[in-house]
Amino acid sequence: MLNLDSKIQYLRGIGPGRSQIFAKLGIITVGDMLTFFPVWYQDRTKIISIRDACEQPQSCIFGKIGKTYNRQLSRGLCLLYIEIFDGISMGYARFFRKKNTYSGADIFASLKKAFEPGTFAYVYGSTKTEDGSRFIDVDDYETVKNEKDKPLLFNRIMPVYPSTEGLKQRFIRETVKSVLDSVCGLYPDVSDLIPDFDGIPKLKSSFAIQKIHYPAALEEAESARRAFALQEFFTLEFALSLSRSNIRKKCKTQRYEIRKTLLTAFKNNLKFEFTKDQKKAINDIFSDMQSLYPMNRMLMGDVGCGKTVVALSAVLLAVESGYQSMIVAPTEILAEQHYLTVSNMLAGLSVKVVLATSSTLKKKSEREKMSAGFENGDIKIAVGTHSLIEDKIKFKNLSLIIIDEQQKFGVMQKFALSDKACSPDILMMTATPIPRSLALIAYGEMDMTAIKQLPPGRSPVKTYFLDEQSAYINAIKELKNENQAYIVYPIIDKSDKLALKSAVQESEKLSQTWFRDFKVGLLHGRMKPSEKNKIMREFKNKEFDVLISTTVVGVGIDVPDATVMIIQHAERFGLSDLHQLRGRIGRGSKQSYAYLIGDLKNETAHKRLLVMTSTNNGFKIAEEDLKMRGHGELMGTLQHGFPKFKAGNLIKDADIIEFTRSLAAKIAEEDPCLSKMENAALKRLICRLFSDKIKLINIG
Repeated sequence: MLNLDSKIQYLRGIGPGRSQIFAKLGIITVGDMLTFFPVWYQDRTKIISIRDACEQPQSCIFGKIGKTYNRQLSRGLCLLYIEIFDGISMGYARFFRKKNTYSGADIFASLKKAFEPGTFAYVYGSTKTEDGSRFIDVDDYETVKNEKDKPLLFNRIMPVYPSTEGLKQRFIRETVKSVLDSVCGLYPDVSDLIPDFDGIPKLKSSFAIQKIHYPAALEEAESARRAFALQEFFTLEFALSLSRSNIRKKCKTQRYEIRKTLLTAFKNNLKFEFTKDQKKAINDIFSDMQSLYPMNRMLMGDVGCGKTVVALSAVLLAVESGYQSMIVAPTEILAEQHYLTVSNMLAGLSVKVVLATSSTLKKKSEREKMSAGFENGDIKIAVGTHSLIEDKIKFKNLSLIIIDEQQKFGVMQKFALSDKACSPDILMMTATPIPRSLALIAYGEMDMTAIKQLPPGRSPVKTYFLDEQSAYINAIKELKNENQAYIVYPIIDKSDKLALKSAVQESEKLSQTWFRDFKVGLLHGRMKPSEKNKIMREFKNKEFDVLISTTVVGVGIDVPDATVMIIQHAERFGLSDLHQLRGRIGRGSKQSYAYLIGDLKNETAHKRLLVMTSTNNGFKIAEEDLKMRGHGELMGTLQHGFPKFKAGNLIKDADIIEFTRSLAAKIAEEDPCLSKMENAALKRLICRLFSDKIKLINIG
């Protein structure tokens, strides 16, 4: 007997072969098939005349079948024309097929049998008028014996599903319909736990599922989608709340006291005042660290907003309370930047800081010396890369772990880092601003703080869309004022397939033409890490005036004198990439300029570039990025381990996320074990959806 966990290979007509094809679409079980929702719908409720159909891009017609005609277009491509008459005008239903030239079989035999002259047909497709005749290129059809017979596939809204090679829409529809009829009533329902919200109809999950697949009208499909999304987000938010409460239960052993011995000296050393956002972030973090439970906080902030100095305040609270801290970055070059920043800011404070990367740990003597310093507590602050995860590295009293650019780390890597201490306080940082609706899902089990203000003295980067010549002329003006420039290309080497300029070829050309009076460097992803580090250091030390690079420069070191960012083929980059690259400049007090060079013919690319020239606000840019790219791709980038939403949409359903978050938190507080009878269905759904993730769900 079928249930939601039955493998689809046992469904009629599928078997092992087709089940592997369905697996590419994420469908493994019958439950997956049940919630495999349409991406759009064909409105087949309106049957129009053949004459009127030729004025519509997609339409439904109905008529009596006449003669059929074969025509060979080329050696391998054939056409079948079928006369169809609706009582007013005549047209031709048209089918294209490829033919094996060595076979004598009639490739249209089954169609000719279906379209028997004198019977009737419903046809859906795109319509055209050519040489005075009307044609409809058939997407779908259904034949009936008599004019009064009711069709199965017409006079209704038809779902269109995501597909892949080897699966036709008709077969997907038939399979989904079969599953709907047999097991839809088994899907757990938690609608009784959710109060009325914003006019969303209160539908049982099984009824909502049916209406999403086969709505009576397009409006009904959207209402059913919102009703199911309400349950979907509620279930996820409860899982996150459950994880959140589990974290709260783990009392930590470390205790912090603000003694101000290091913190006051550190603040006095700074040449600037903290912004309002930075002060709030520090207060949030200190409050977390002084609580009885481990901190699990995400610090989000745009490029250049001053996250590092906030994180360093937390580090000093740990150090002056007698503990060790760790700052982890995804690349050697970023780890080195943090090490230099920390060392400079802590100058004169007698706090031992080391850089632990594969390069610095290469020598056995250095590795043993550093390991000893970690184990005896002599080294208070470790700045490094994934090298700090190694089992051989042990700490005496590590209490605080800071992970920068956290989206670059896998879930298991973060889990291994947190395993370096007993219930450590964890602060994660990201320079990728994301919309609140996405943040609540991606980091829902974490506390969040956002820094939106830039430090005083920094001017917003001015961004323009320019032609190449104007961009170079403006860049040269800056170079003559002893400033520096980046020029970024989408590819490393020239490609036969892509008509794009490349970093390697253009560095040779530009160093001999436009920038012949200046020193030009080259940086790209195929270089060894040590070579990349060397080039970035040389650029920072002004041994190069111009650095030509690929997107590898998106995460680099601060170069205060870099005031120009030129991005070639800007239409090839996403909004987040463009914003990340622009963040490489404007790191000092000088006015900086970003020049975008590209092709505006593509409408989506044009919209992206307009967003970039209109705002520097990373959170606004992230909102636009979410609208243009959709939440699926962004979720994949930010958090690989989370489920893809079946009906929920982060753009359309931001209000639902906010509502279900507070509702789920309330129920989690009242019944954390879901032992009450009324919460039994929610418990089954949580176990079904998150059984493999519940242990890791508290890892951001």
